Amino acid sequence: MNTATRISPGPVVMRRGLIRTIAAGTVVAVALAVALVAGVLGTSWAKNRVRAEAVAFLEARFDASVEIDELSLRLVPSVSVTGRGLRLVRDGRVPFIRIDRFSAAGSPLRLLRRQVGAVEIDGLELQVARGAGRSESRRKAPRRDVRVDRIEVRQGVLLIVPDQAGKLPLRFDLEEVVMNDFSFEGSAPYAARLTNPKPTGRIDSVGRFGPWNTEEPRQTPLSGTYLFERAQLDTIKGIGGTLTSRGQFGGVLGRIAVEGTTTTPDFQLAYARQPIRLDTRFQATVDGTSGDTYLEEVHATLGESLILARGSVAGAPGAKGRTIALDVQLDQGRLEDFLRLAVKAPESPMVGVIGLKSAFELPPGEASVPERLRMVGTFTIRQGRFTSDTVQTRIDELSRRGRGQPGNAAVENVASSFGGAFRLDAGRLALPRLQFRVGGADVALAGSYRLESEMLDFAGTLRLDAPLSRTTTGVKSLLLRGFDPFFRKPGAGTQLAIKIGGTVDKPAFGLDLKRTLRGP
Repeated sequence: MNTATRISPGPVVMRRGLIRTIAAGTVVAVALAVALVAGVLGTSWAKNRVRAEAVAFLEARFDASVEIDELSLRLVPSVSVTGRGLRLVRDGRVPFIRIDRFSAAGSPLRLLRRQVGAVEIDGLELQVARGAGRSESRRKAPRRDVRVDRIEVRQGVLLIVPDQAGKLPLRFDLEEVVMNDFSFEGSAPYAARLTNPKPTGRIDSVGRFGPWNTEEPRQTPLSGTYLFERAQLDTIKGIGGTLTSRGQFGGVLGRIAVEGTTTTPDFQLAYARQPIRLDTRFQATVDGTSGDTYLEEVHATLGESLILARGSVAGAPGAKGRTIALDVQLDQGRLEDFLRLAVKAPESPMVGVIGLKSAFELPPGEASVPERLRMVGTFTIRQGRFTSDTVQTRIDELSRRGRGQPGNAAVENVASSFGGAFRLDAGRLALPRLQFRVGGADVALAGSYRLESEMLDFAGTLRLDAPLSRTTTGVKSLLLRGFDPFFRKPGAGTQLAIKIGGTVDKPAFGLDLKRTLRGP
């Protein structure tokens, strides 16, 4: 008979007890280690150590001295560092980075690998100026990189400081900026919302930023696209309308090339309040070394009129604001598109084809745009016709009399042509040499037109092809024959001194008899 072998439970129980003892010991050891680490991290030594590491890293990465007003360390729910009053200063000058409040958080294991989960910044001011010629020893200082999953900036401002003393910096108000997967040695995607003060509106932009250039921050690459939607132009005194602009840009902080379009379906001058569509396509360069913007090519369409412009938006040392200076050219524009901006009447007083070459200057200031605007140039108007029956009837009558055919009803709806030099300043359009031509008559005028009141004030000479006696019929014609020699001038059958007053829609034409008899 087989006898079963019985195994004593003693060794099994002993092994289980040993395992429980080891597990318990391990738990206790880990707990003690965590408590020890927590205790160490909670000490002032740990806080000072974190401060020293942060300062050393920032000083190396930004090549600047670092000041921090307050710094604190937390362990739960994750390791985080919070602080207040961070300043980075180069060469003892004004801080080029200021941060009101900041925090950085991440898991302990990732932090050991120099990987941060999230950084939040409230109240940022970044002044990007020209590099200051760093020493070789500082250039070659080791700079260990760090990666951040997400950086969020709220309420910041970016200032690109020009080289020339006294000129205003380029300012970008940052409502919110979010960057993902950031490192100093690579570029990072960003999404930003900017506040534009004038015209009032928000700009949304997405693109890439970096890598950060330590020696020359203005050489840090930046690229992306933007959308500036429903900006209110009435926040600029003297104009109105709702503008939308979109485009793309690229380059470095010190020099950014921009291409874009604008659409304003209801552009208007405030005193006329006659909306008209204005579209533009432009190419520009934002120059951080001067703080100026150079408009290399602007194609604008006002109504149905095409305008070409080039120029700059530049500041002067010690001056507040920037001046828009353009060279404007217009070859085949519609006169009614431009008169719609300047005349209050619902219908343009005149139609025709306009050509224009002008210098355009809009300096900064509190006055309205029409009061600040200055233009100097020359213009031509061809195939001009007045839309007022009263005015066009007078023009037709002038042409008939000038031809010596006062009773010829076939001469009607006569086209007029204009040309001359002009100067627009402080809301006053001065025309020192205005030439006006219709069939049978030439008019040379000098005077001015007030944009706000629409008042005319002109004086000049009227030269008719026909002698005075042939400008009328019947007995009057016979009586005037004896006066023909007094009014005849070389190249003209009749020359008269005239004056024009009144308003655009109700002009008043008159004969200056004293000046006519006195002669030139």
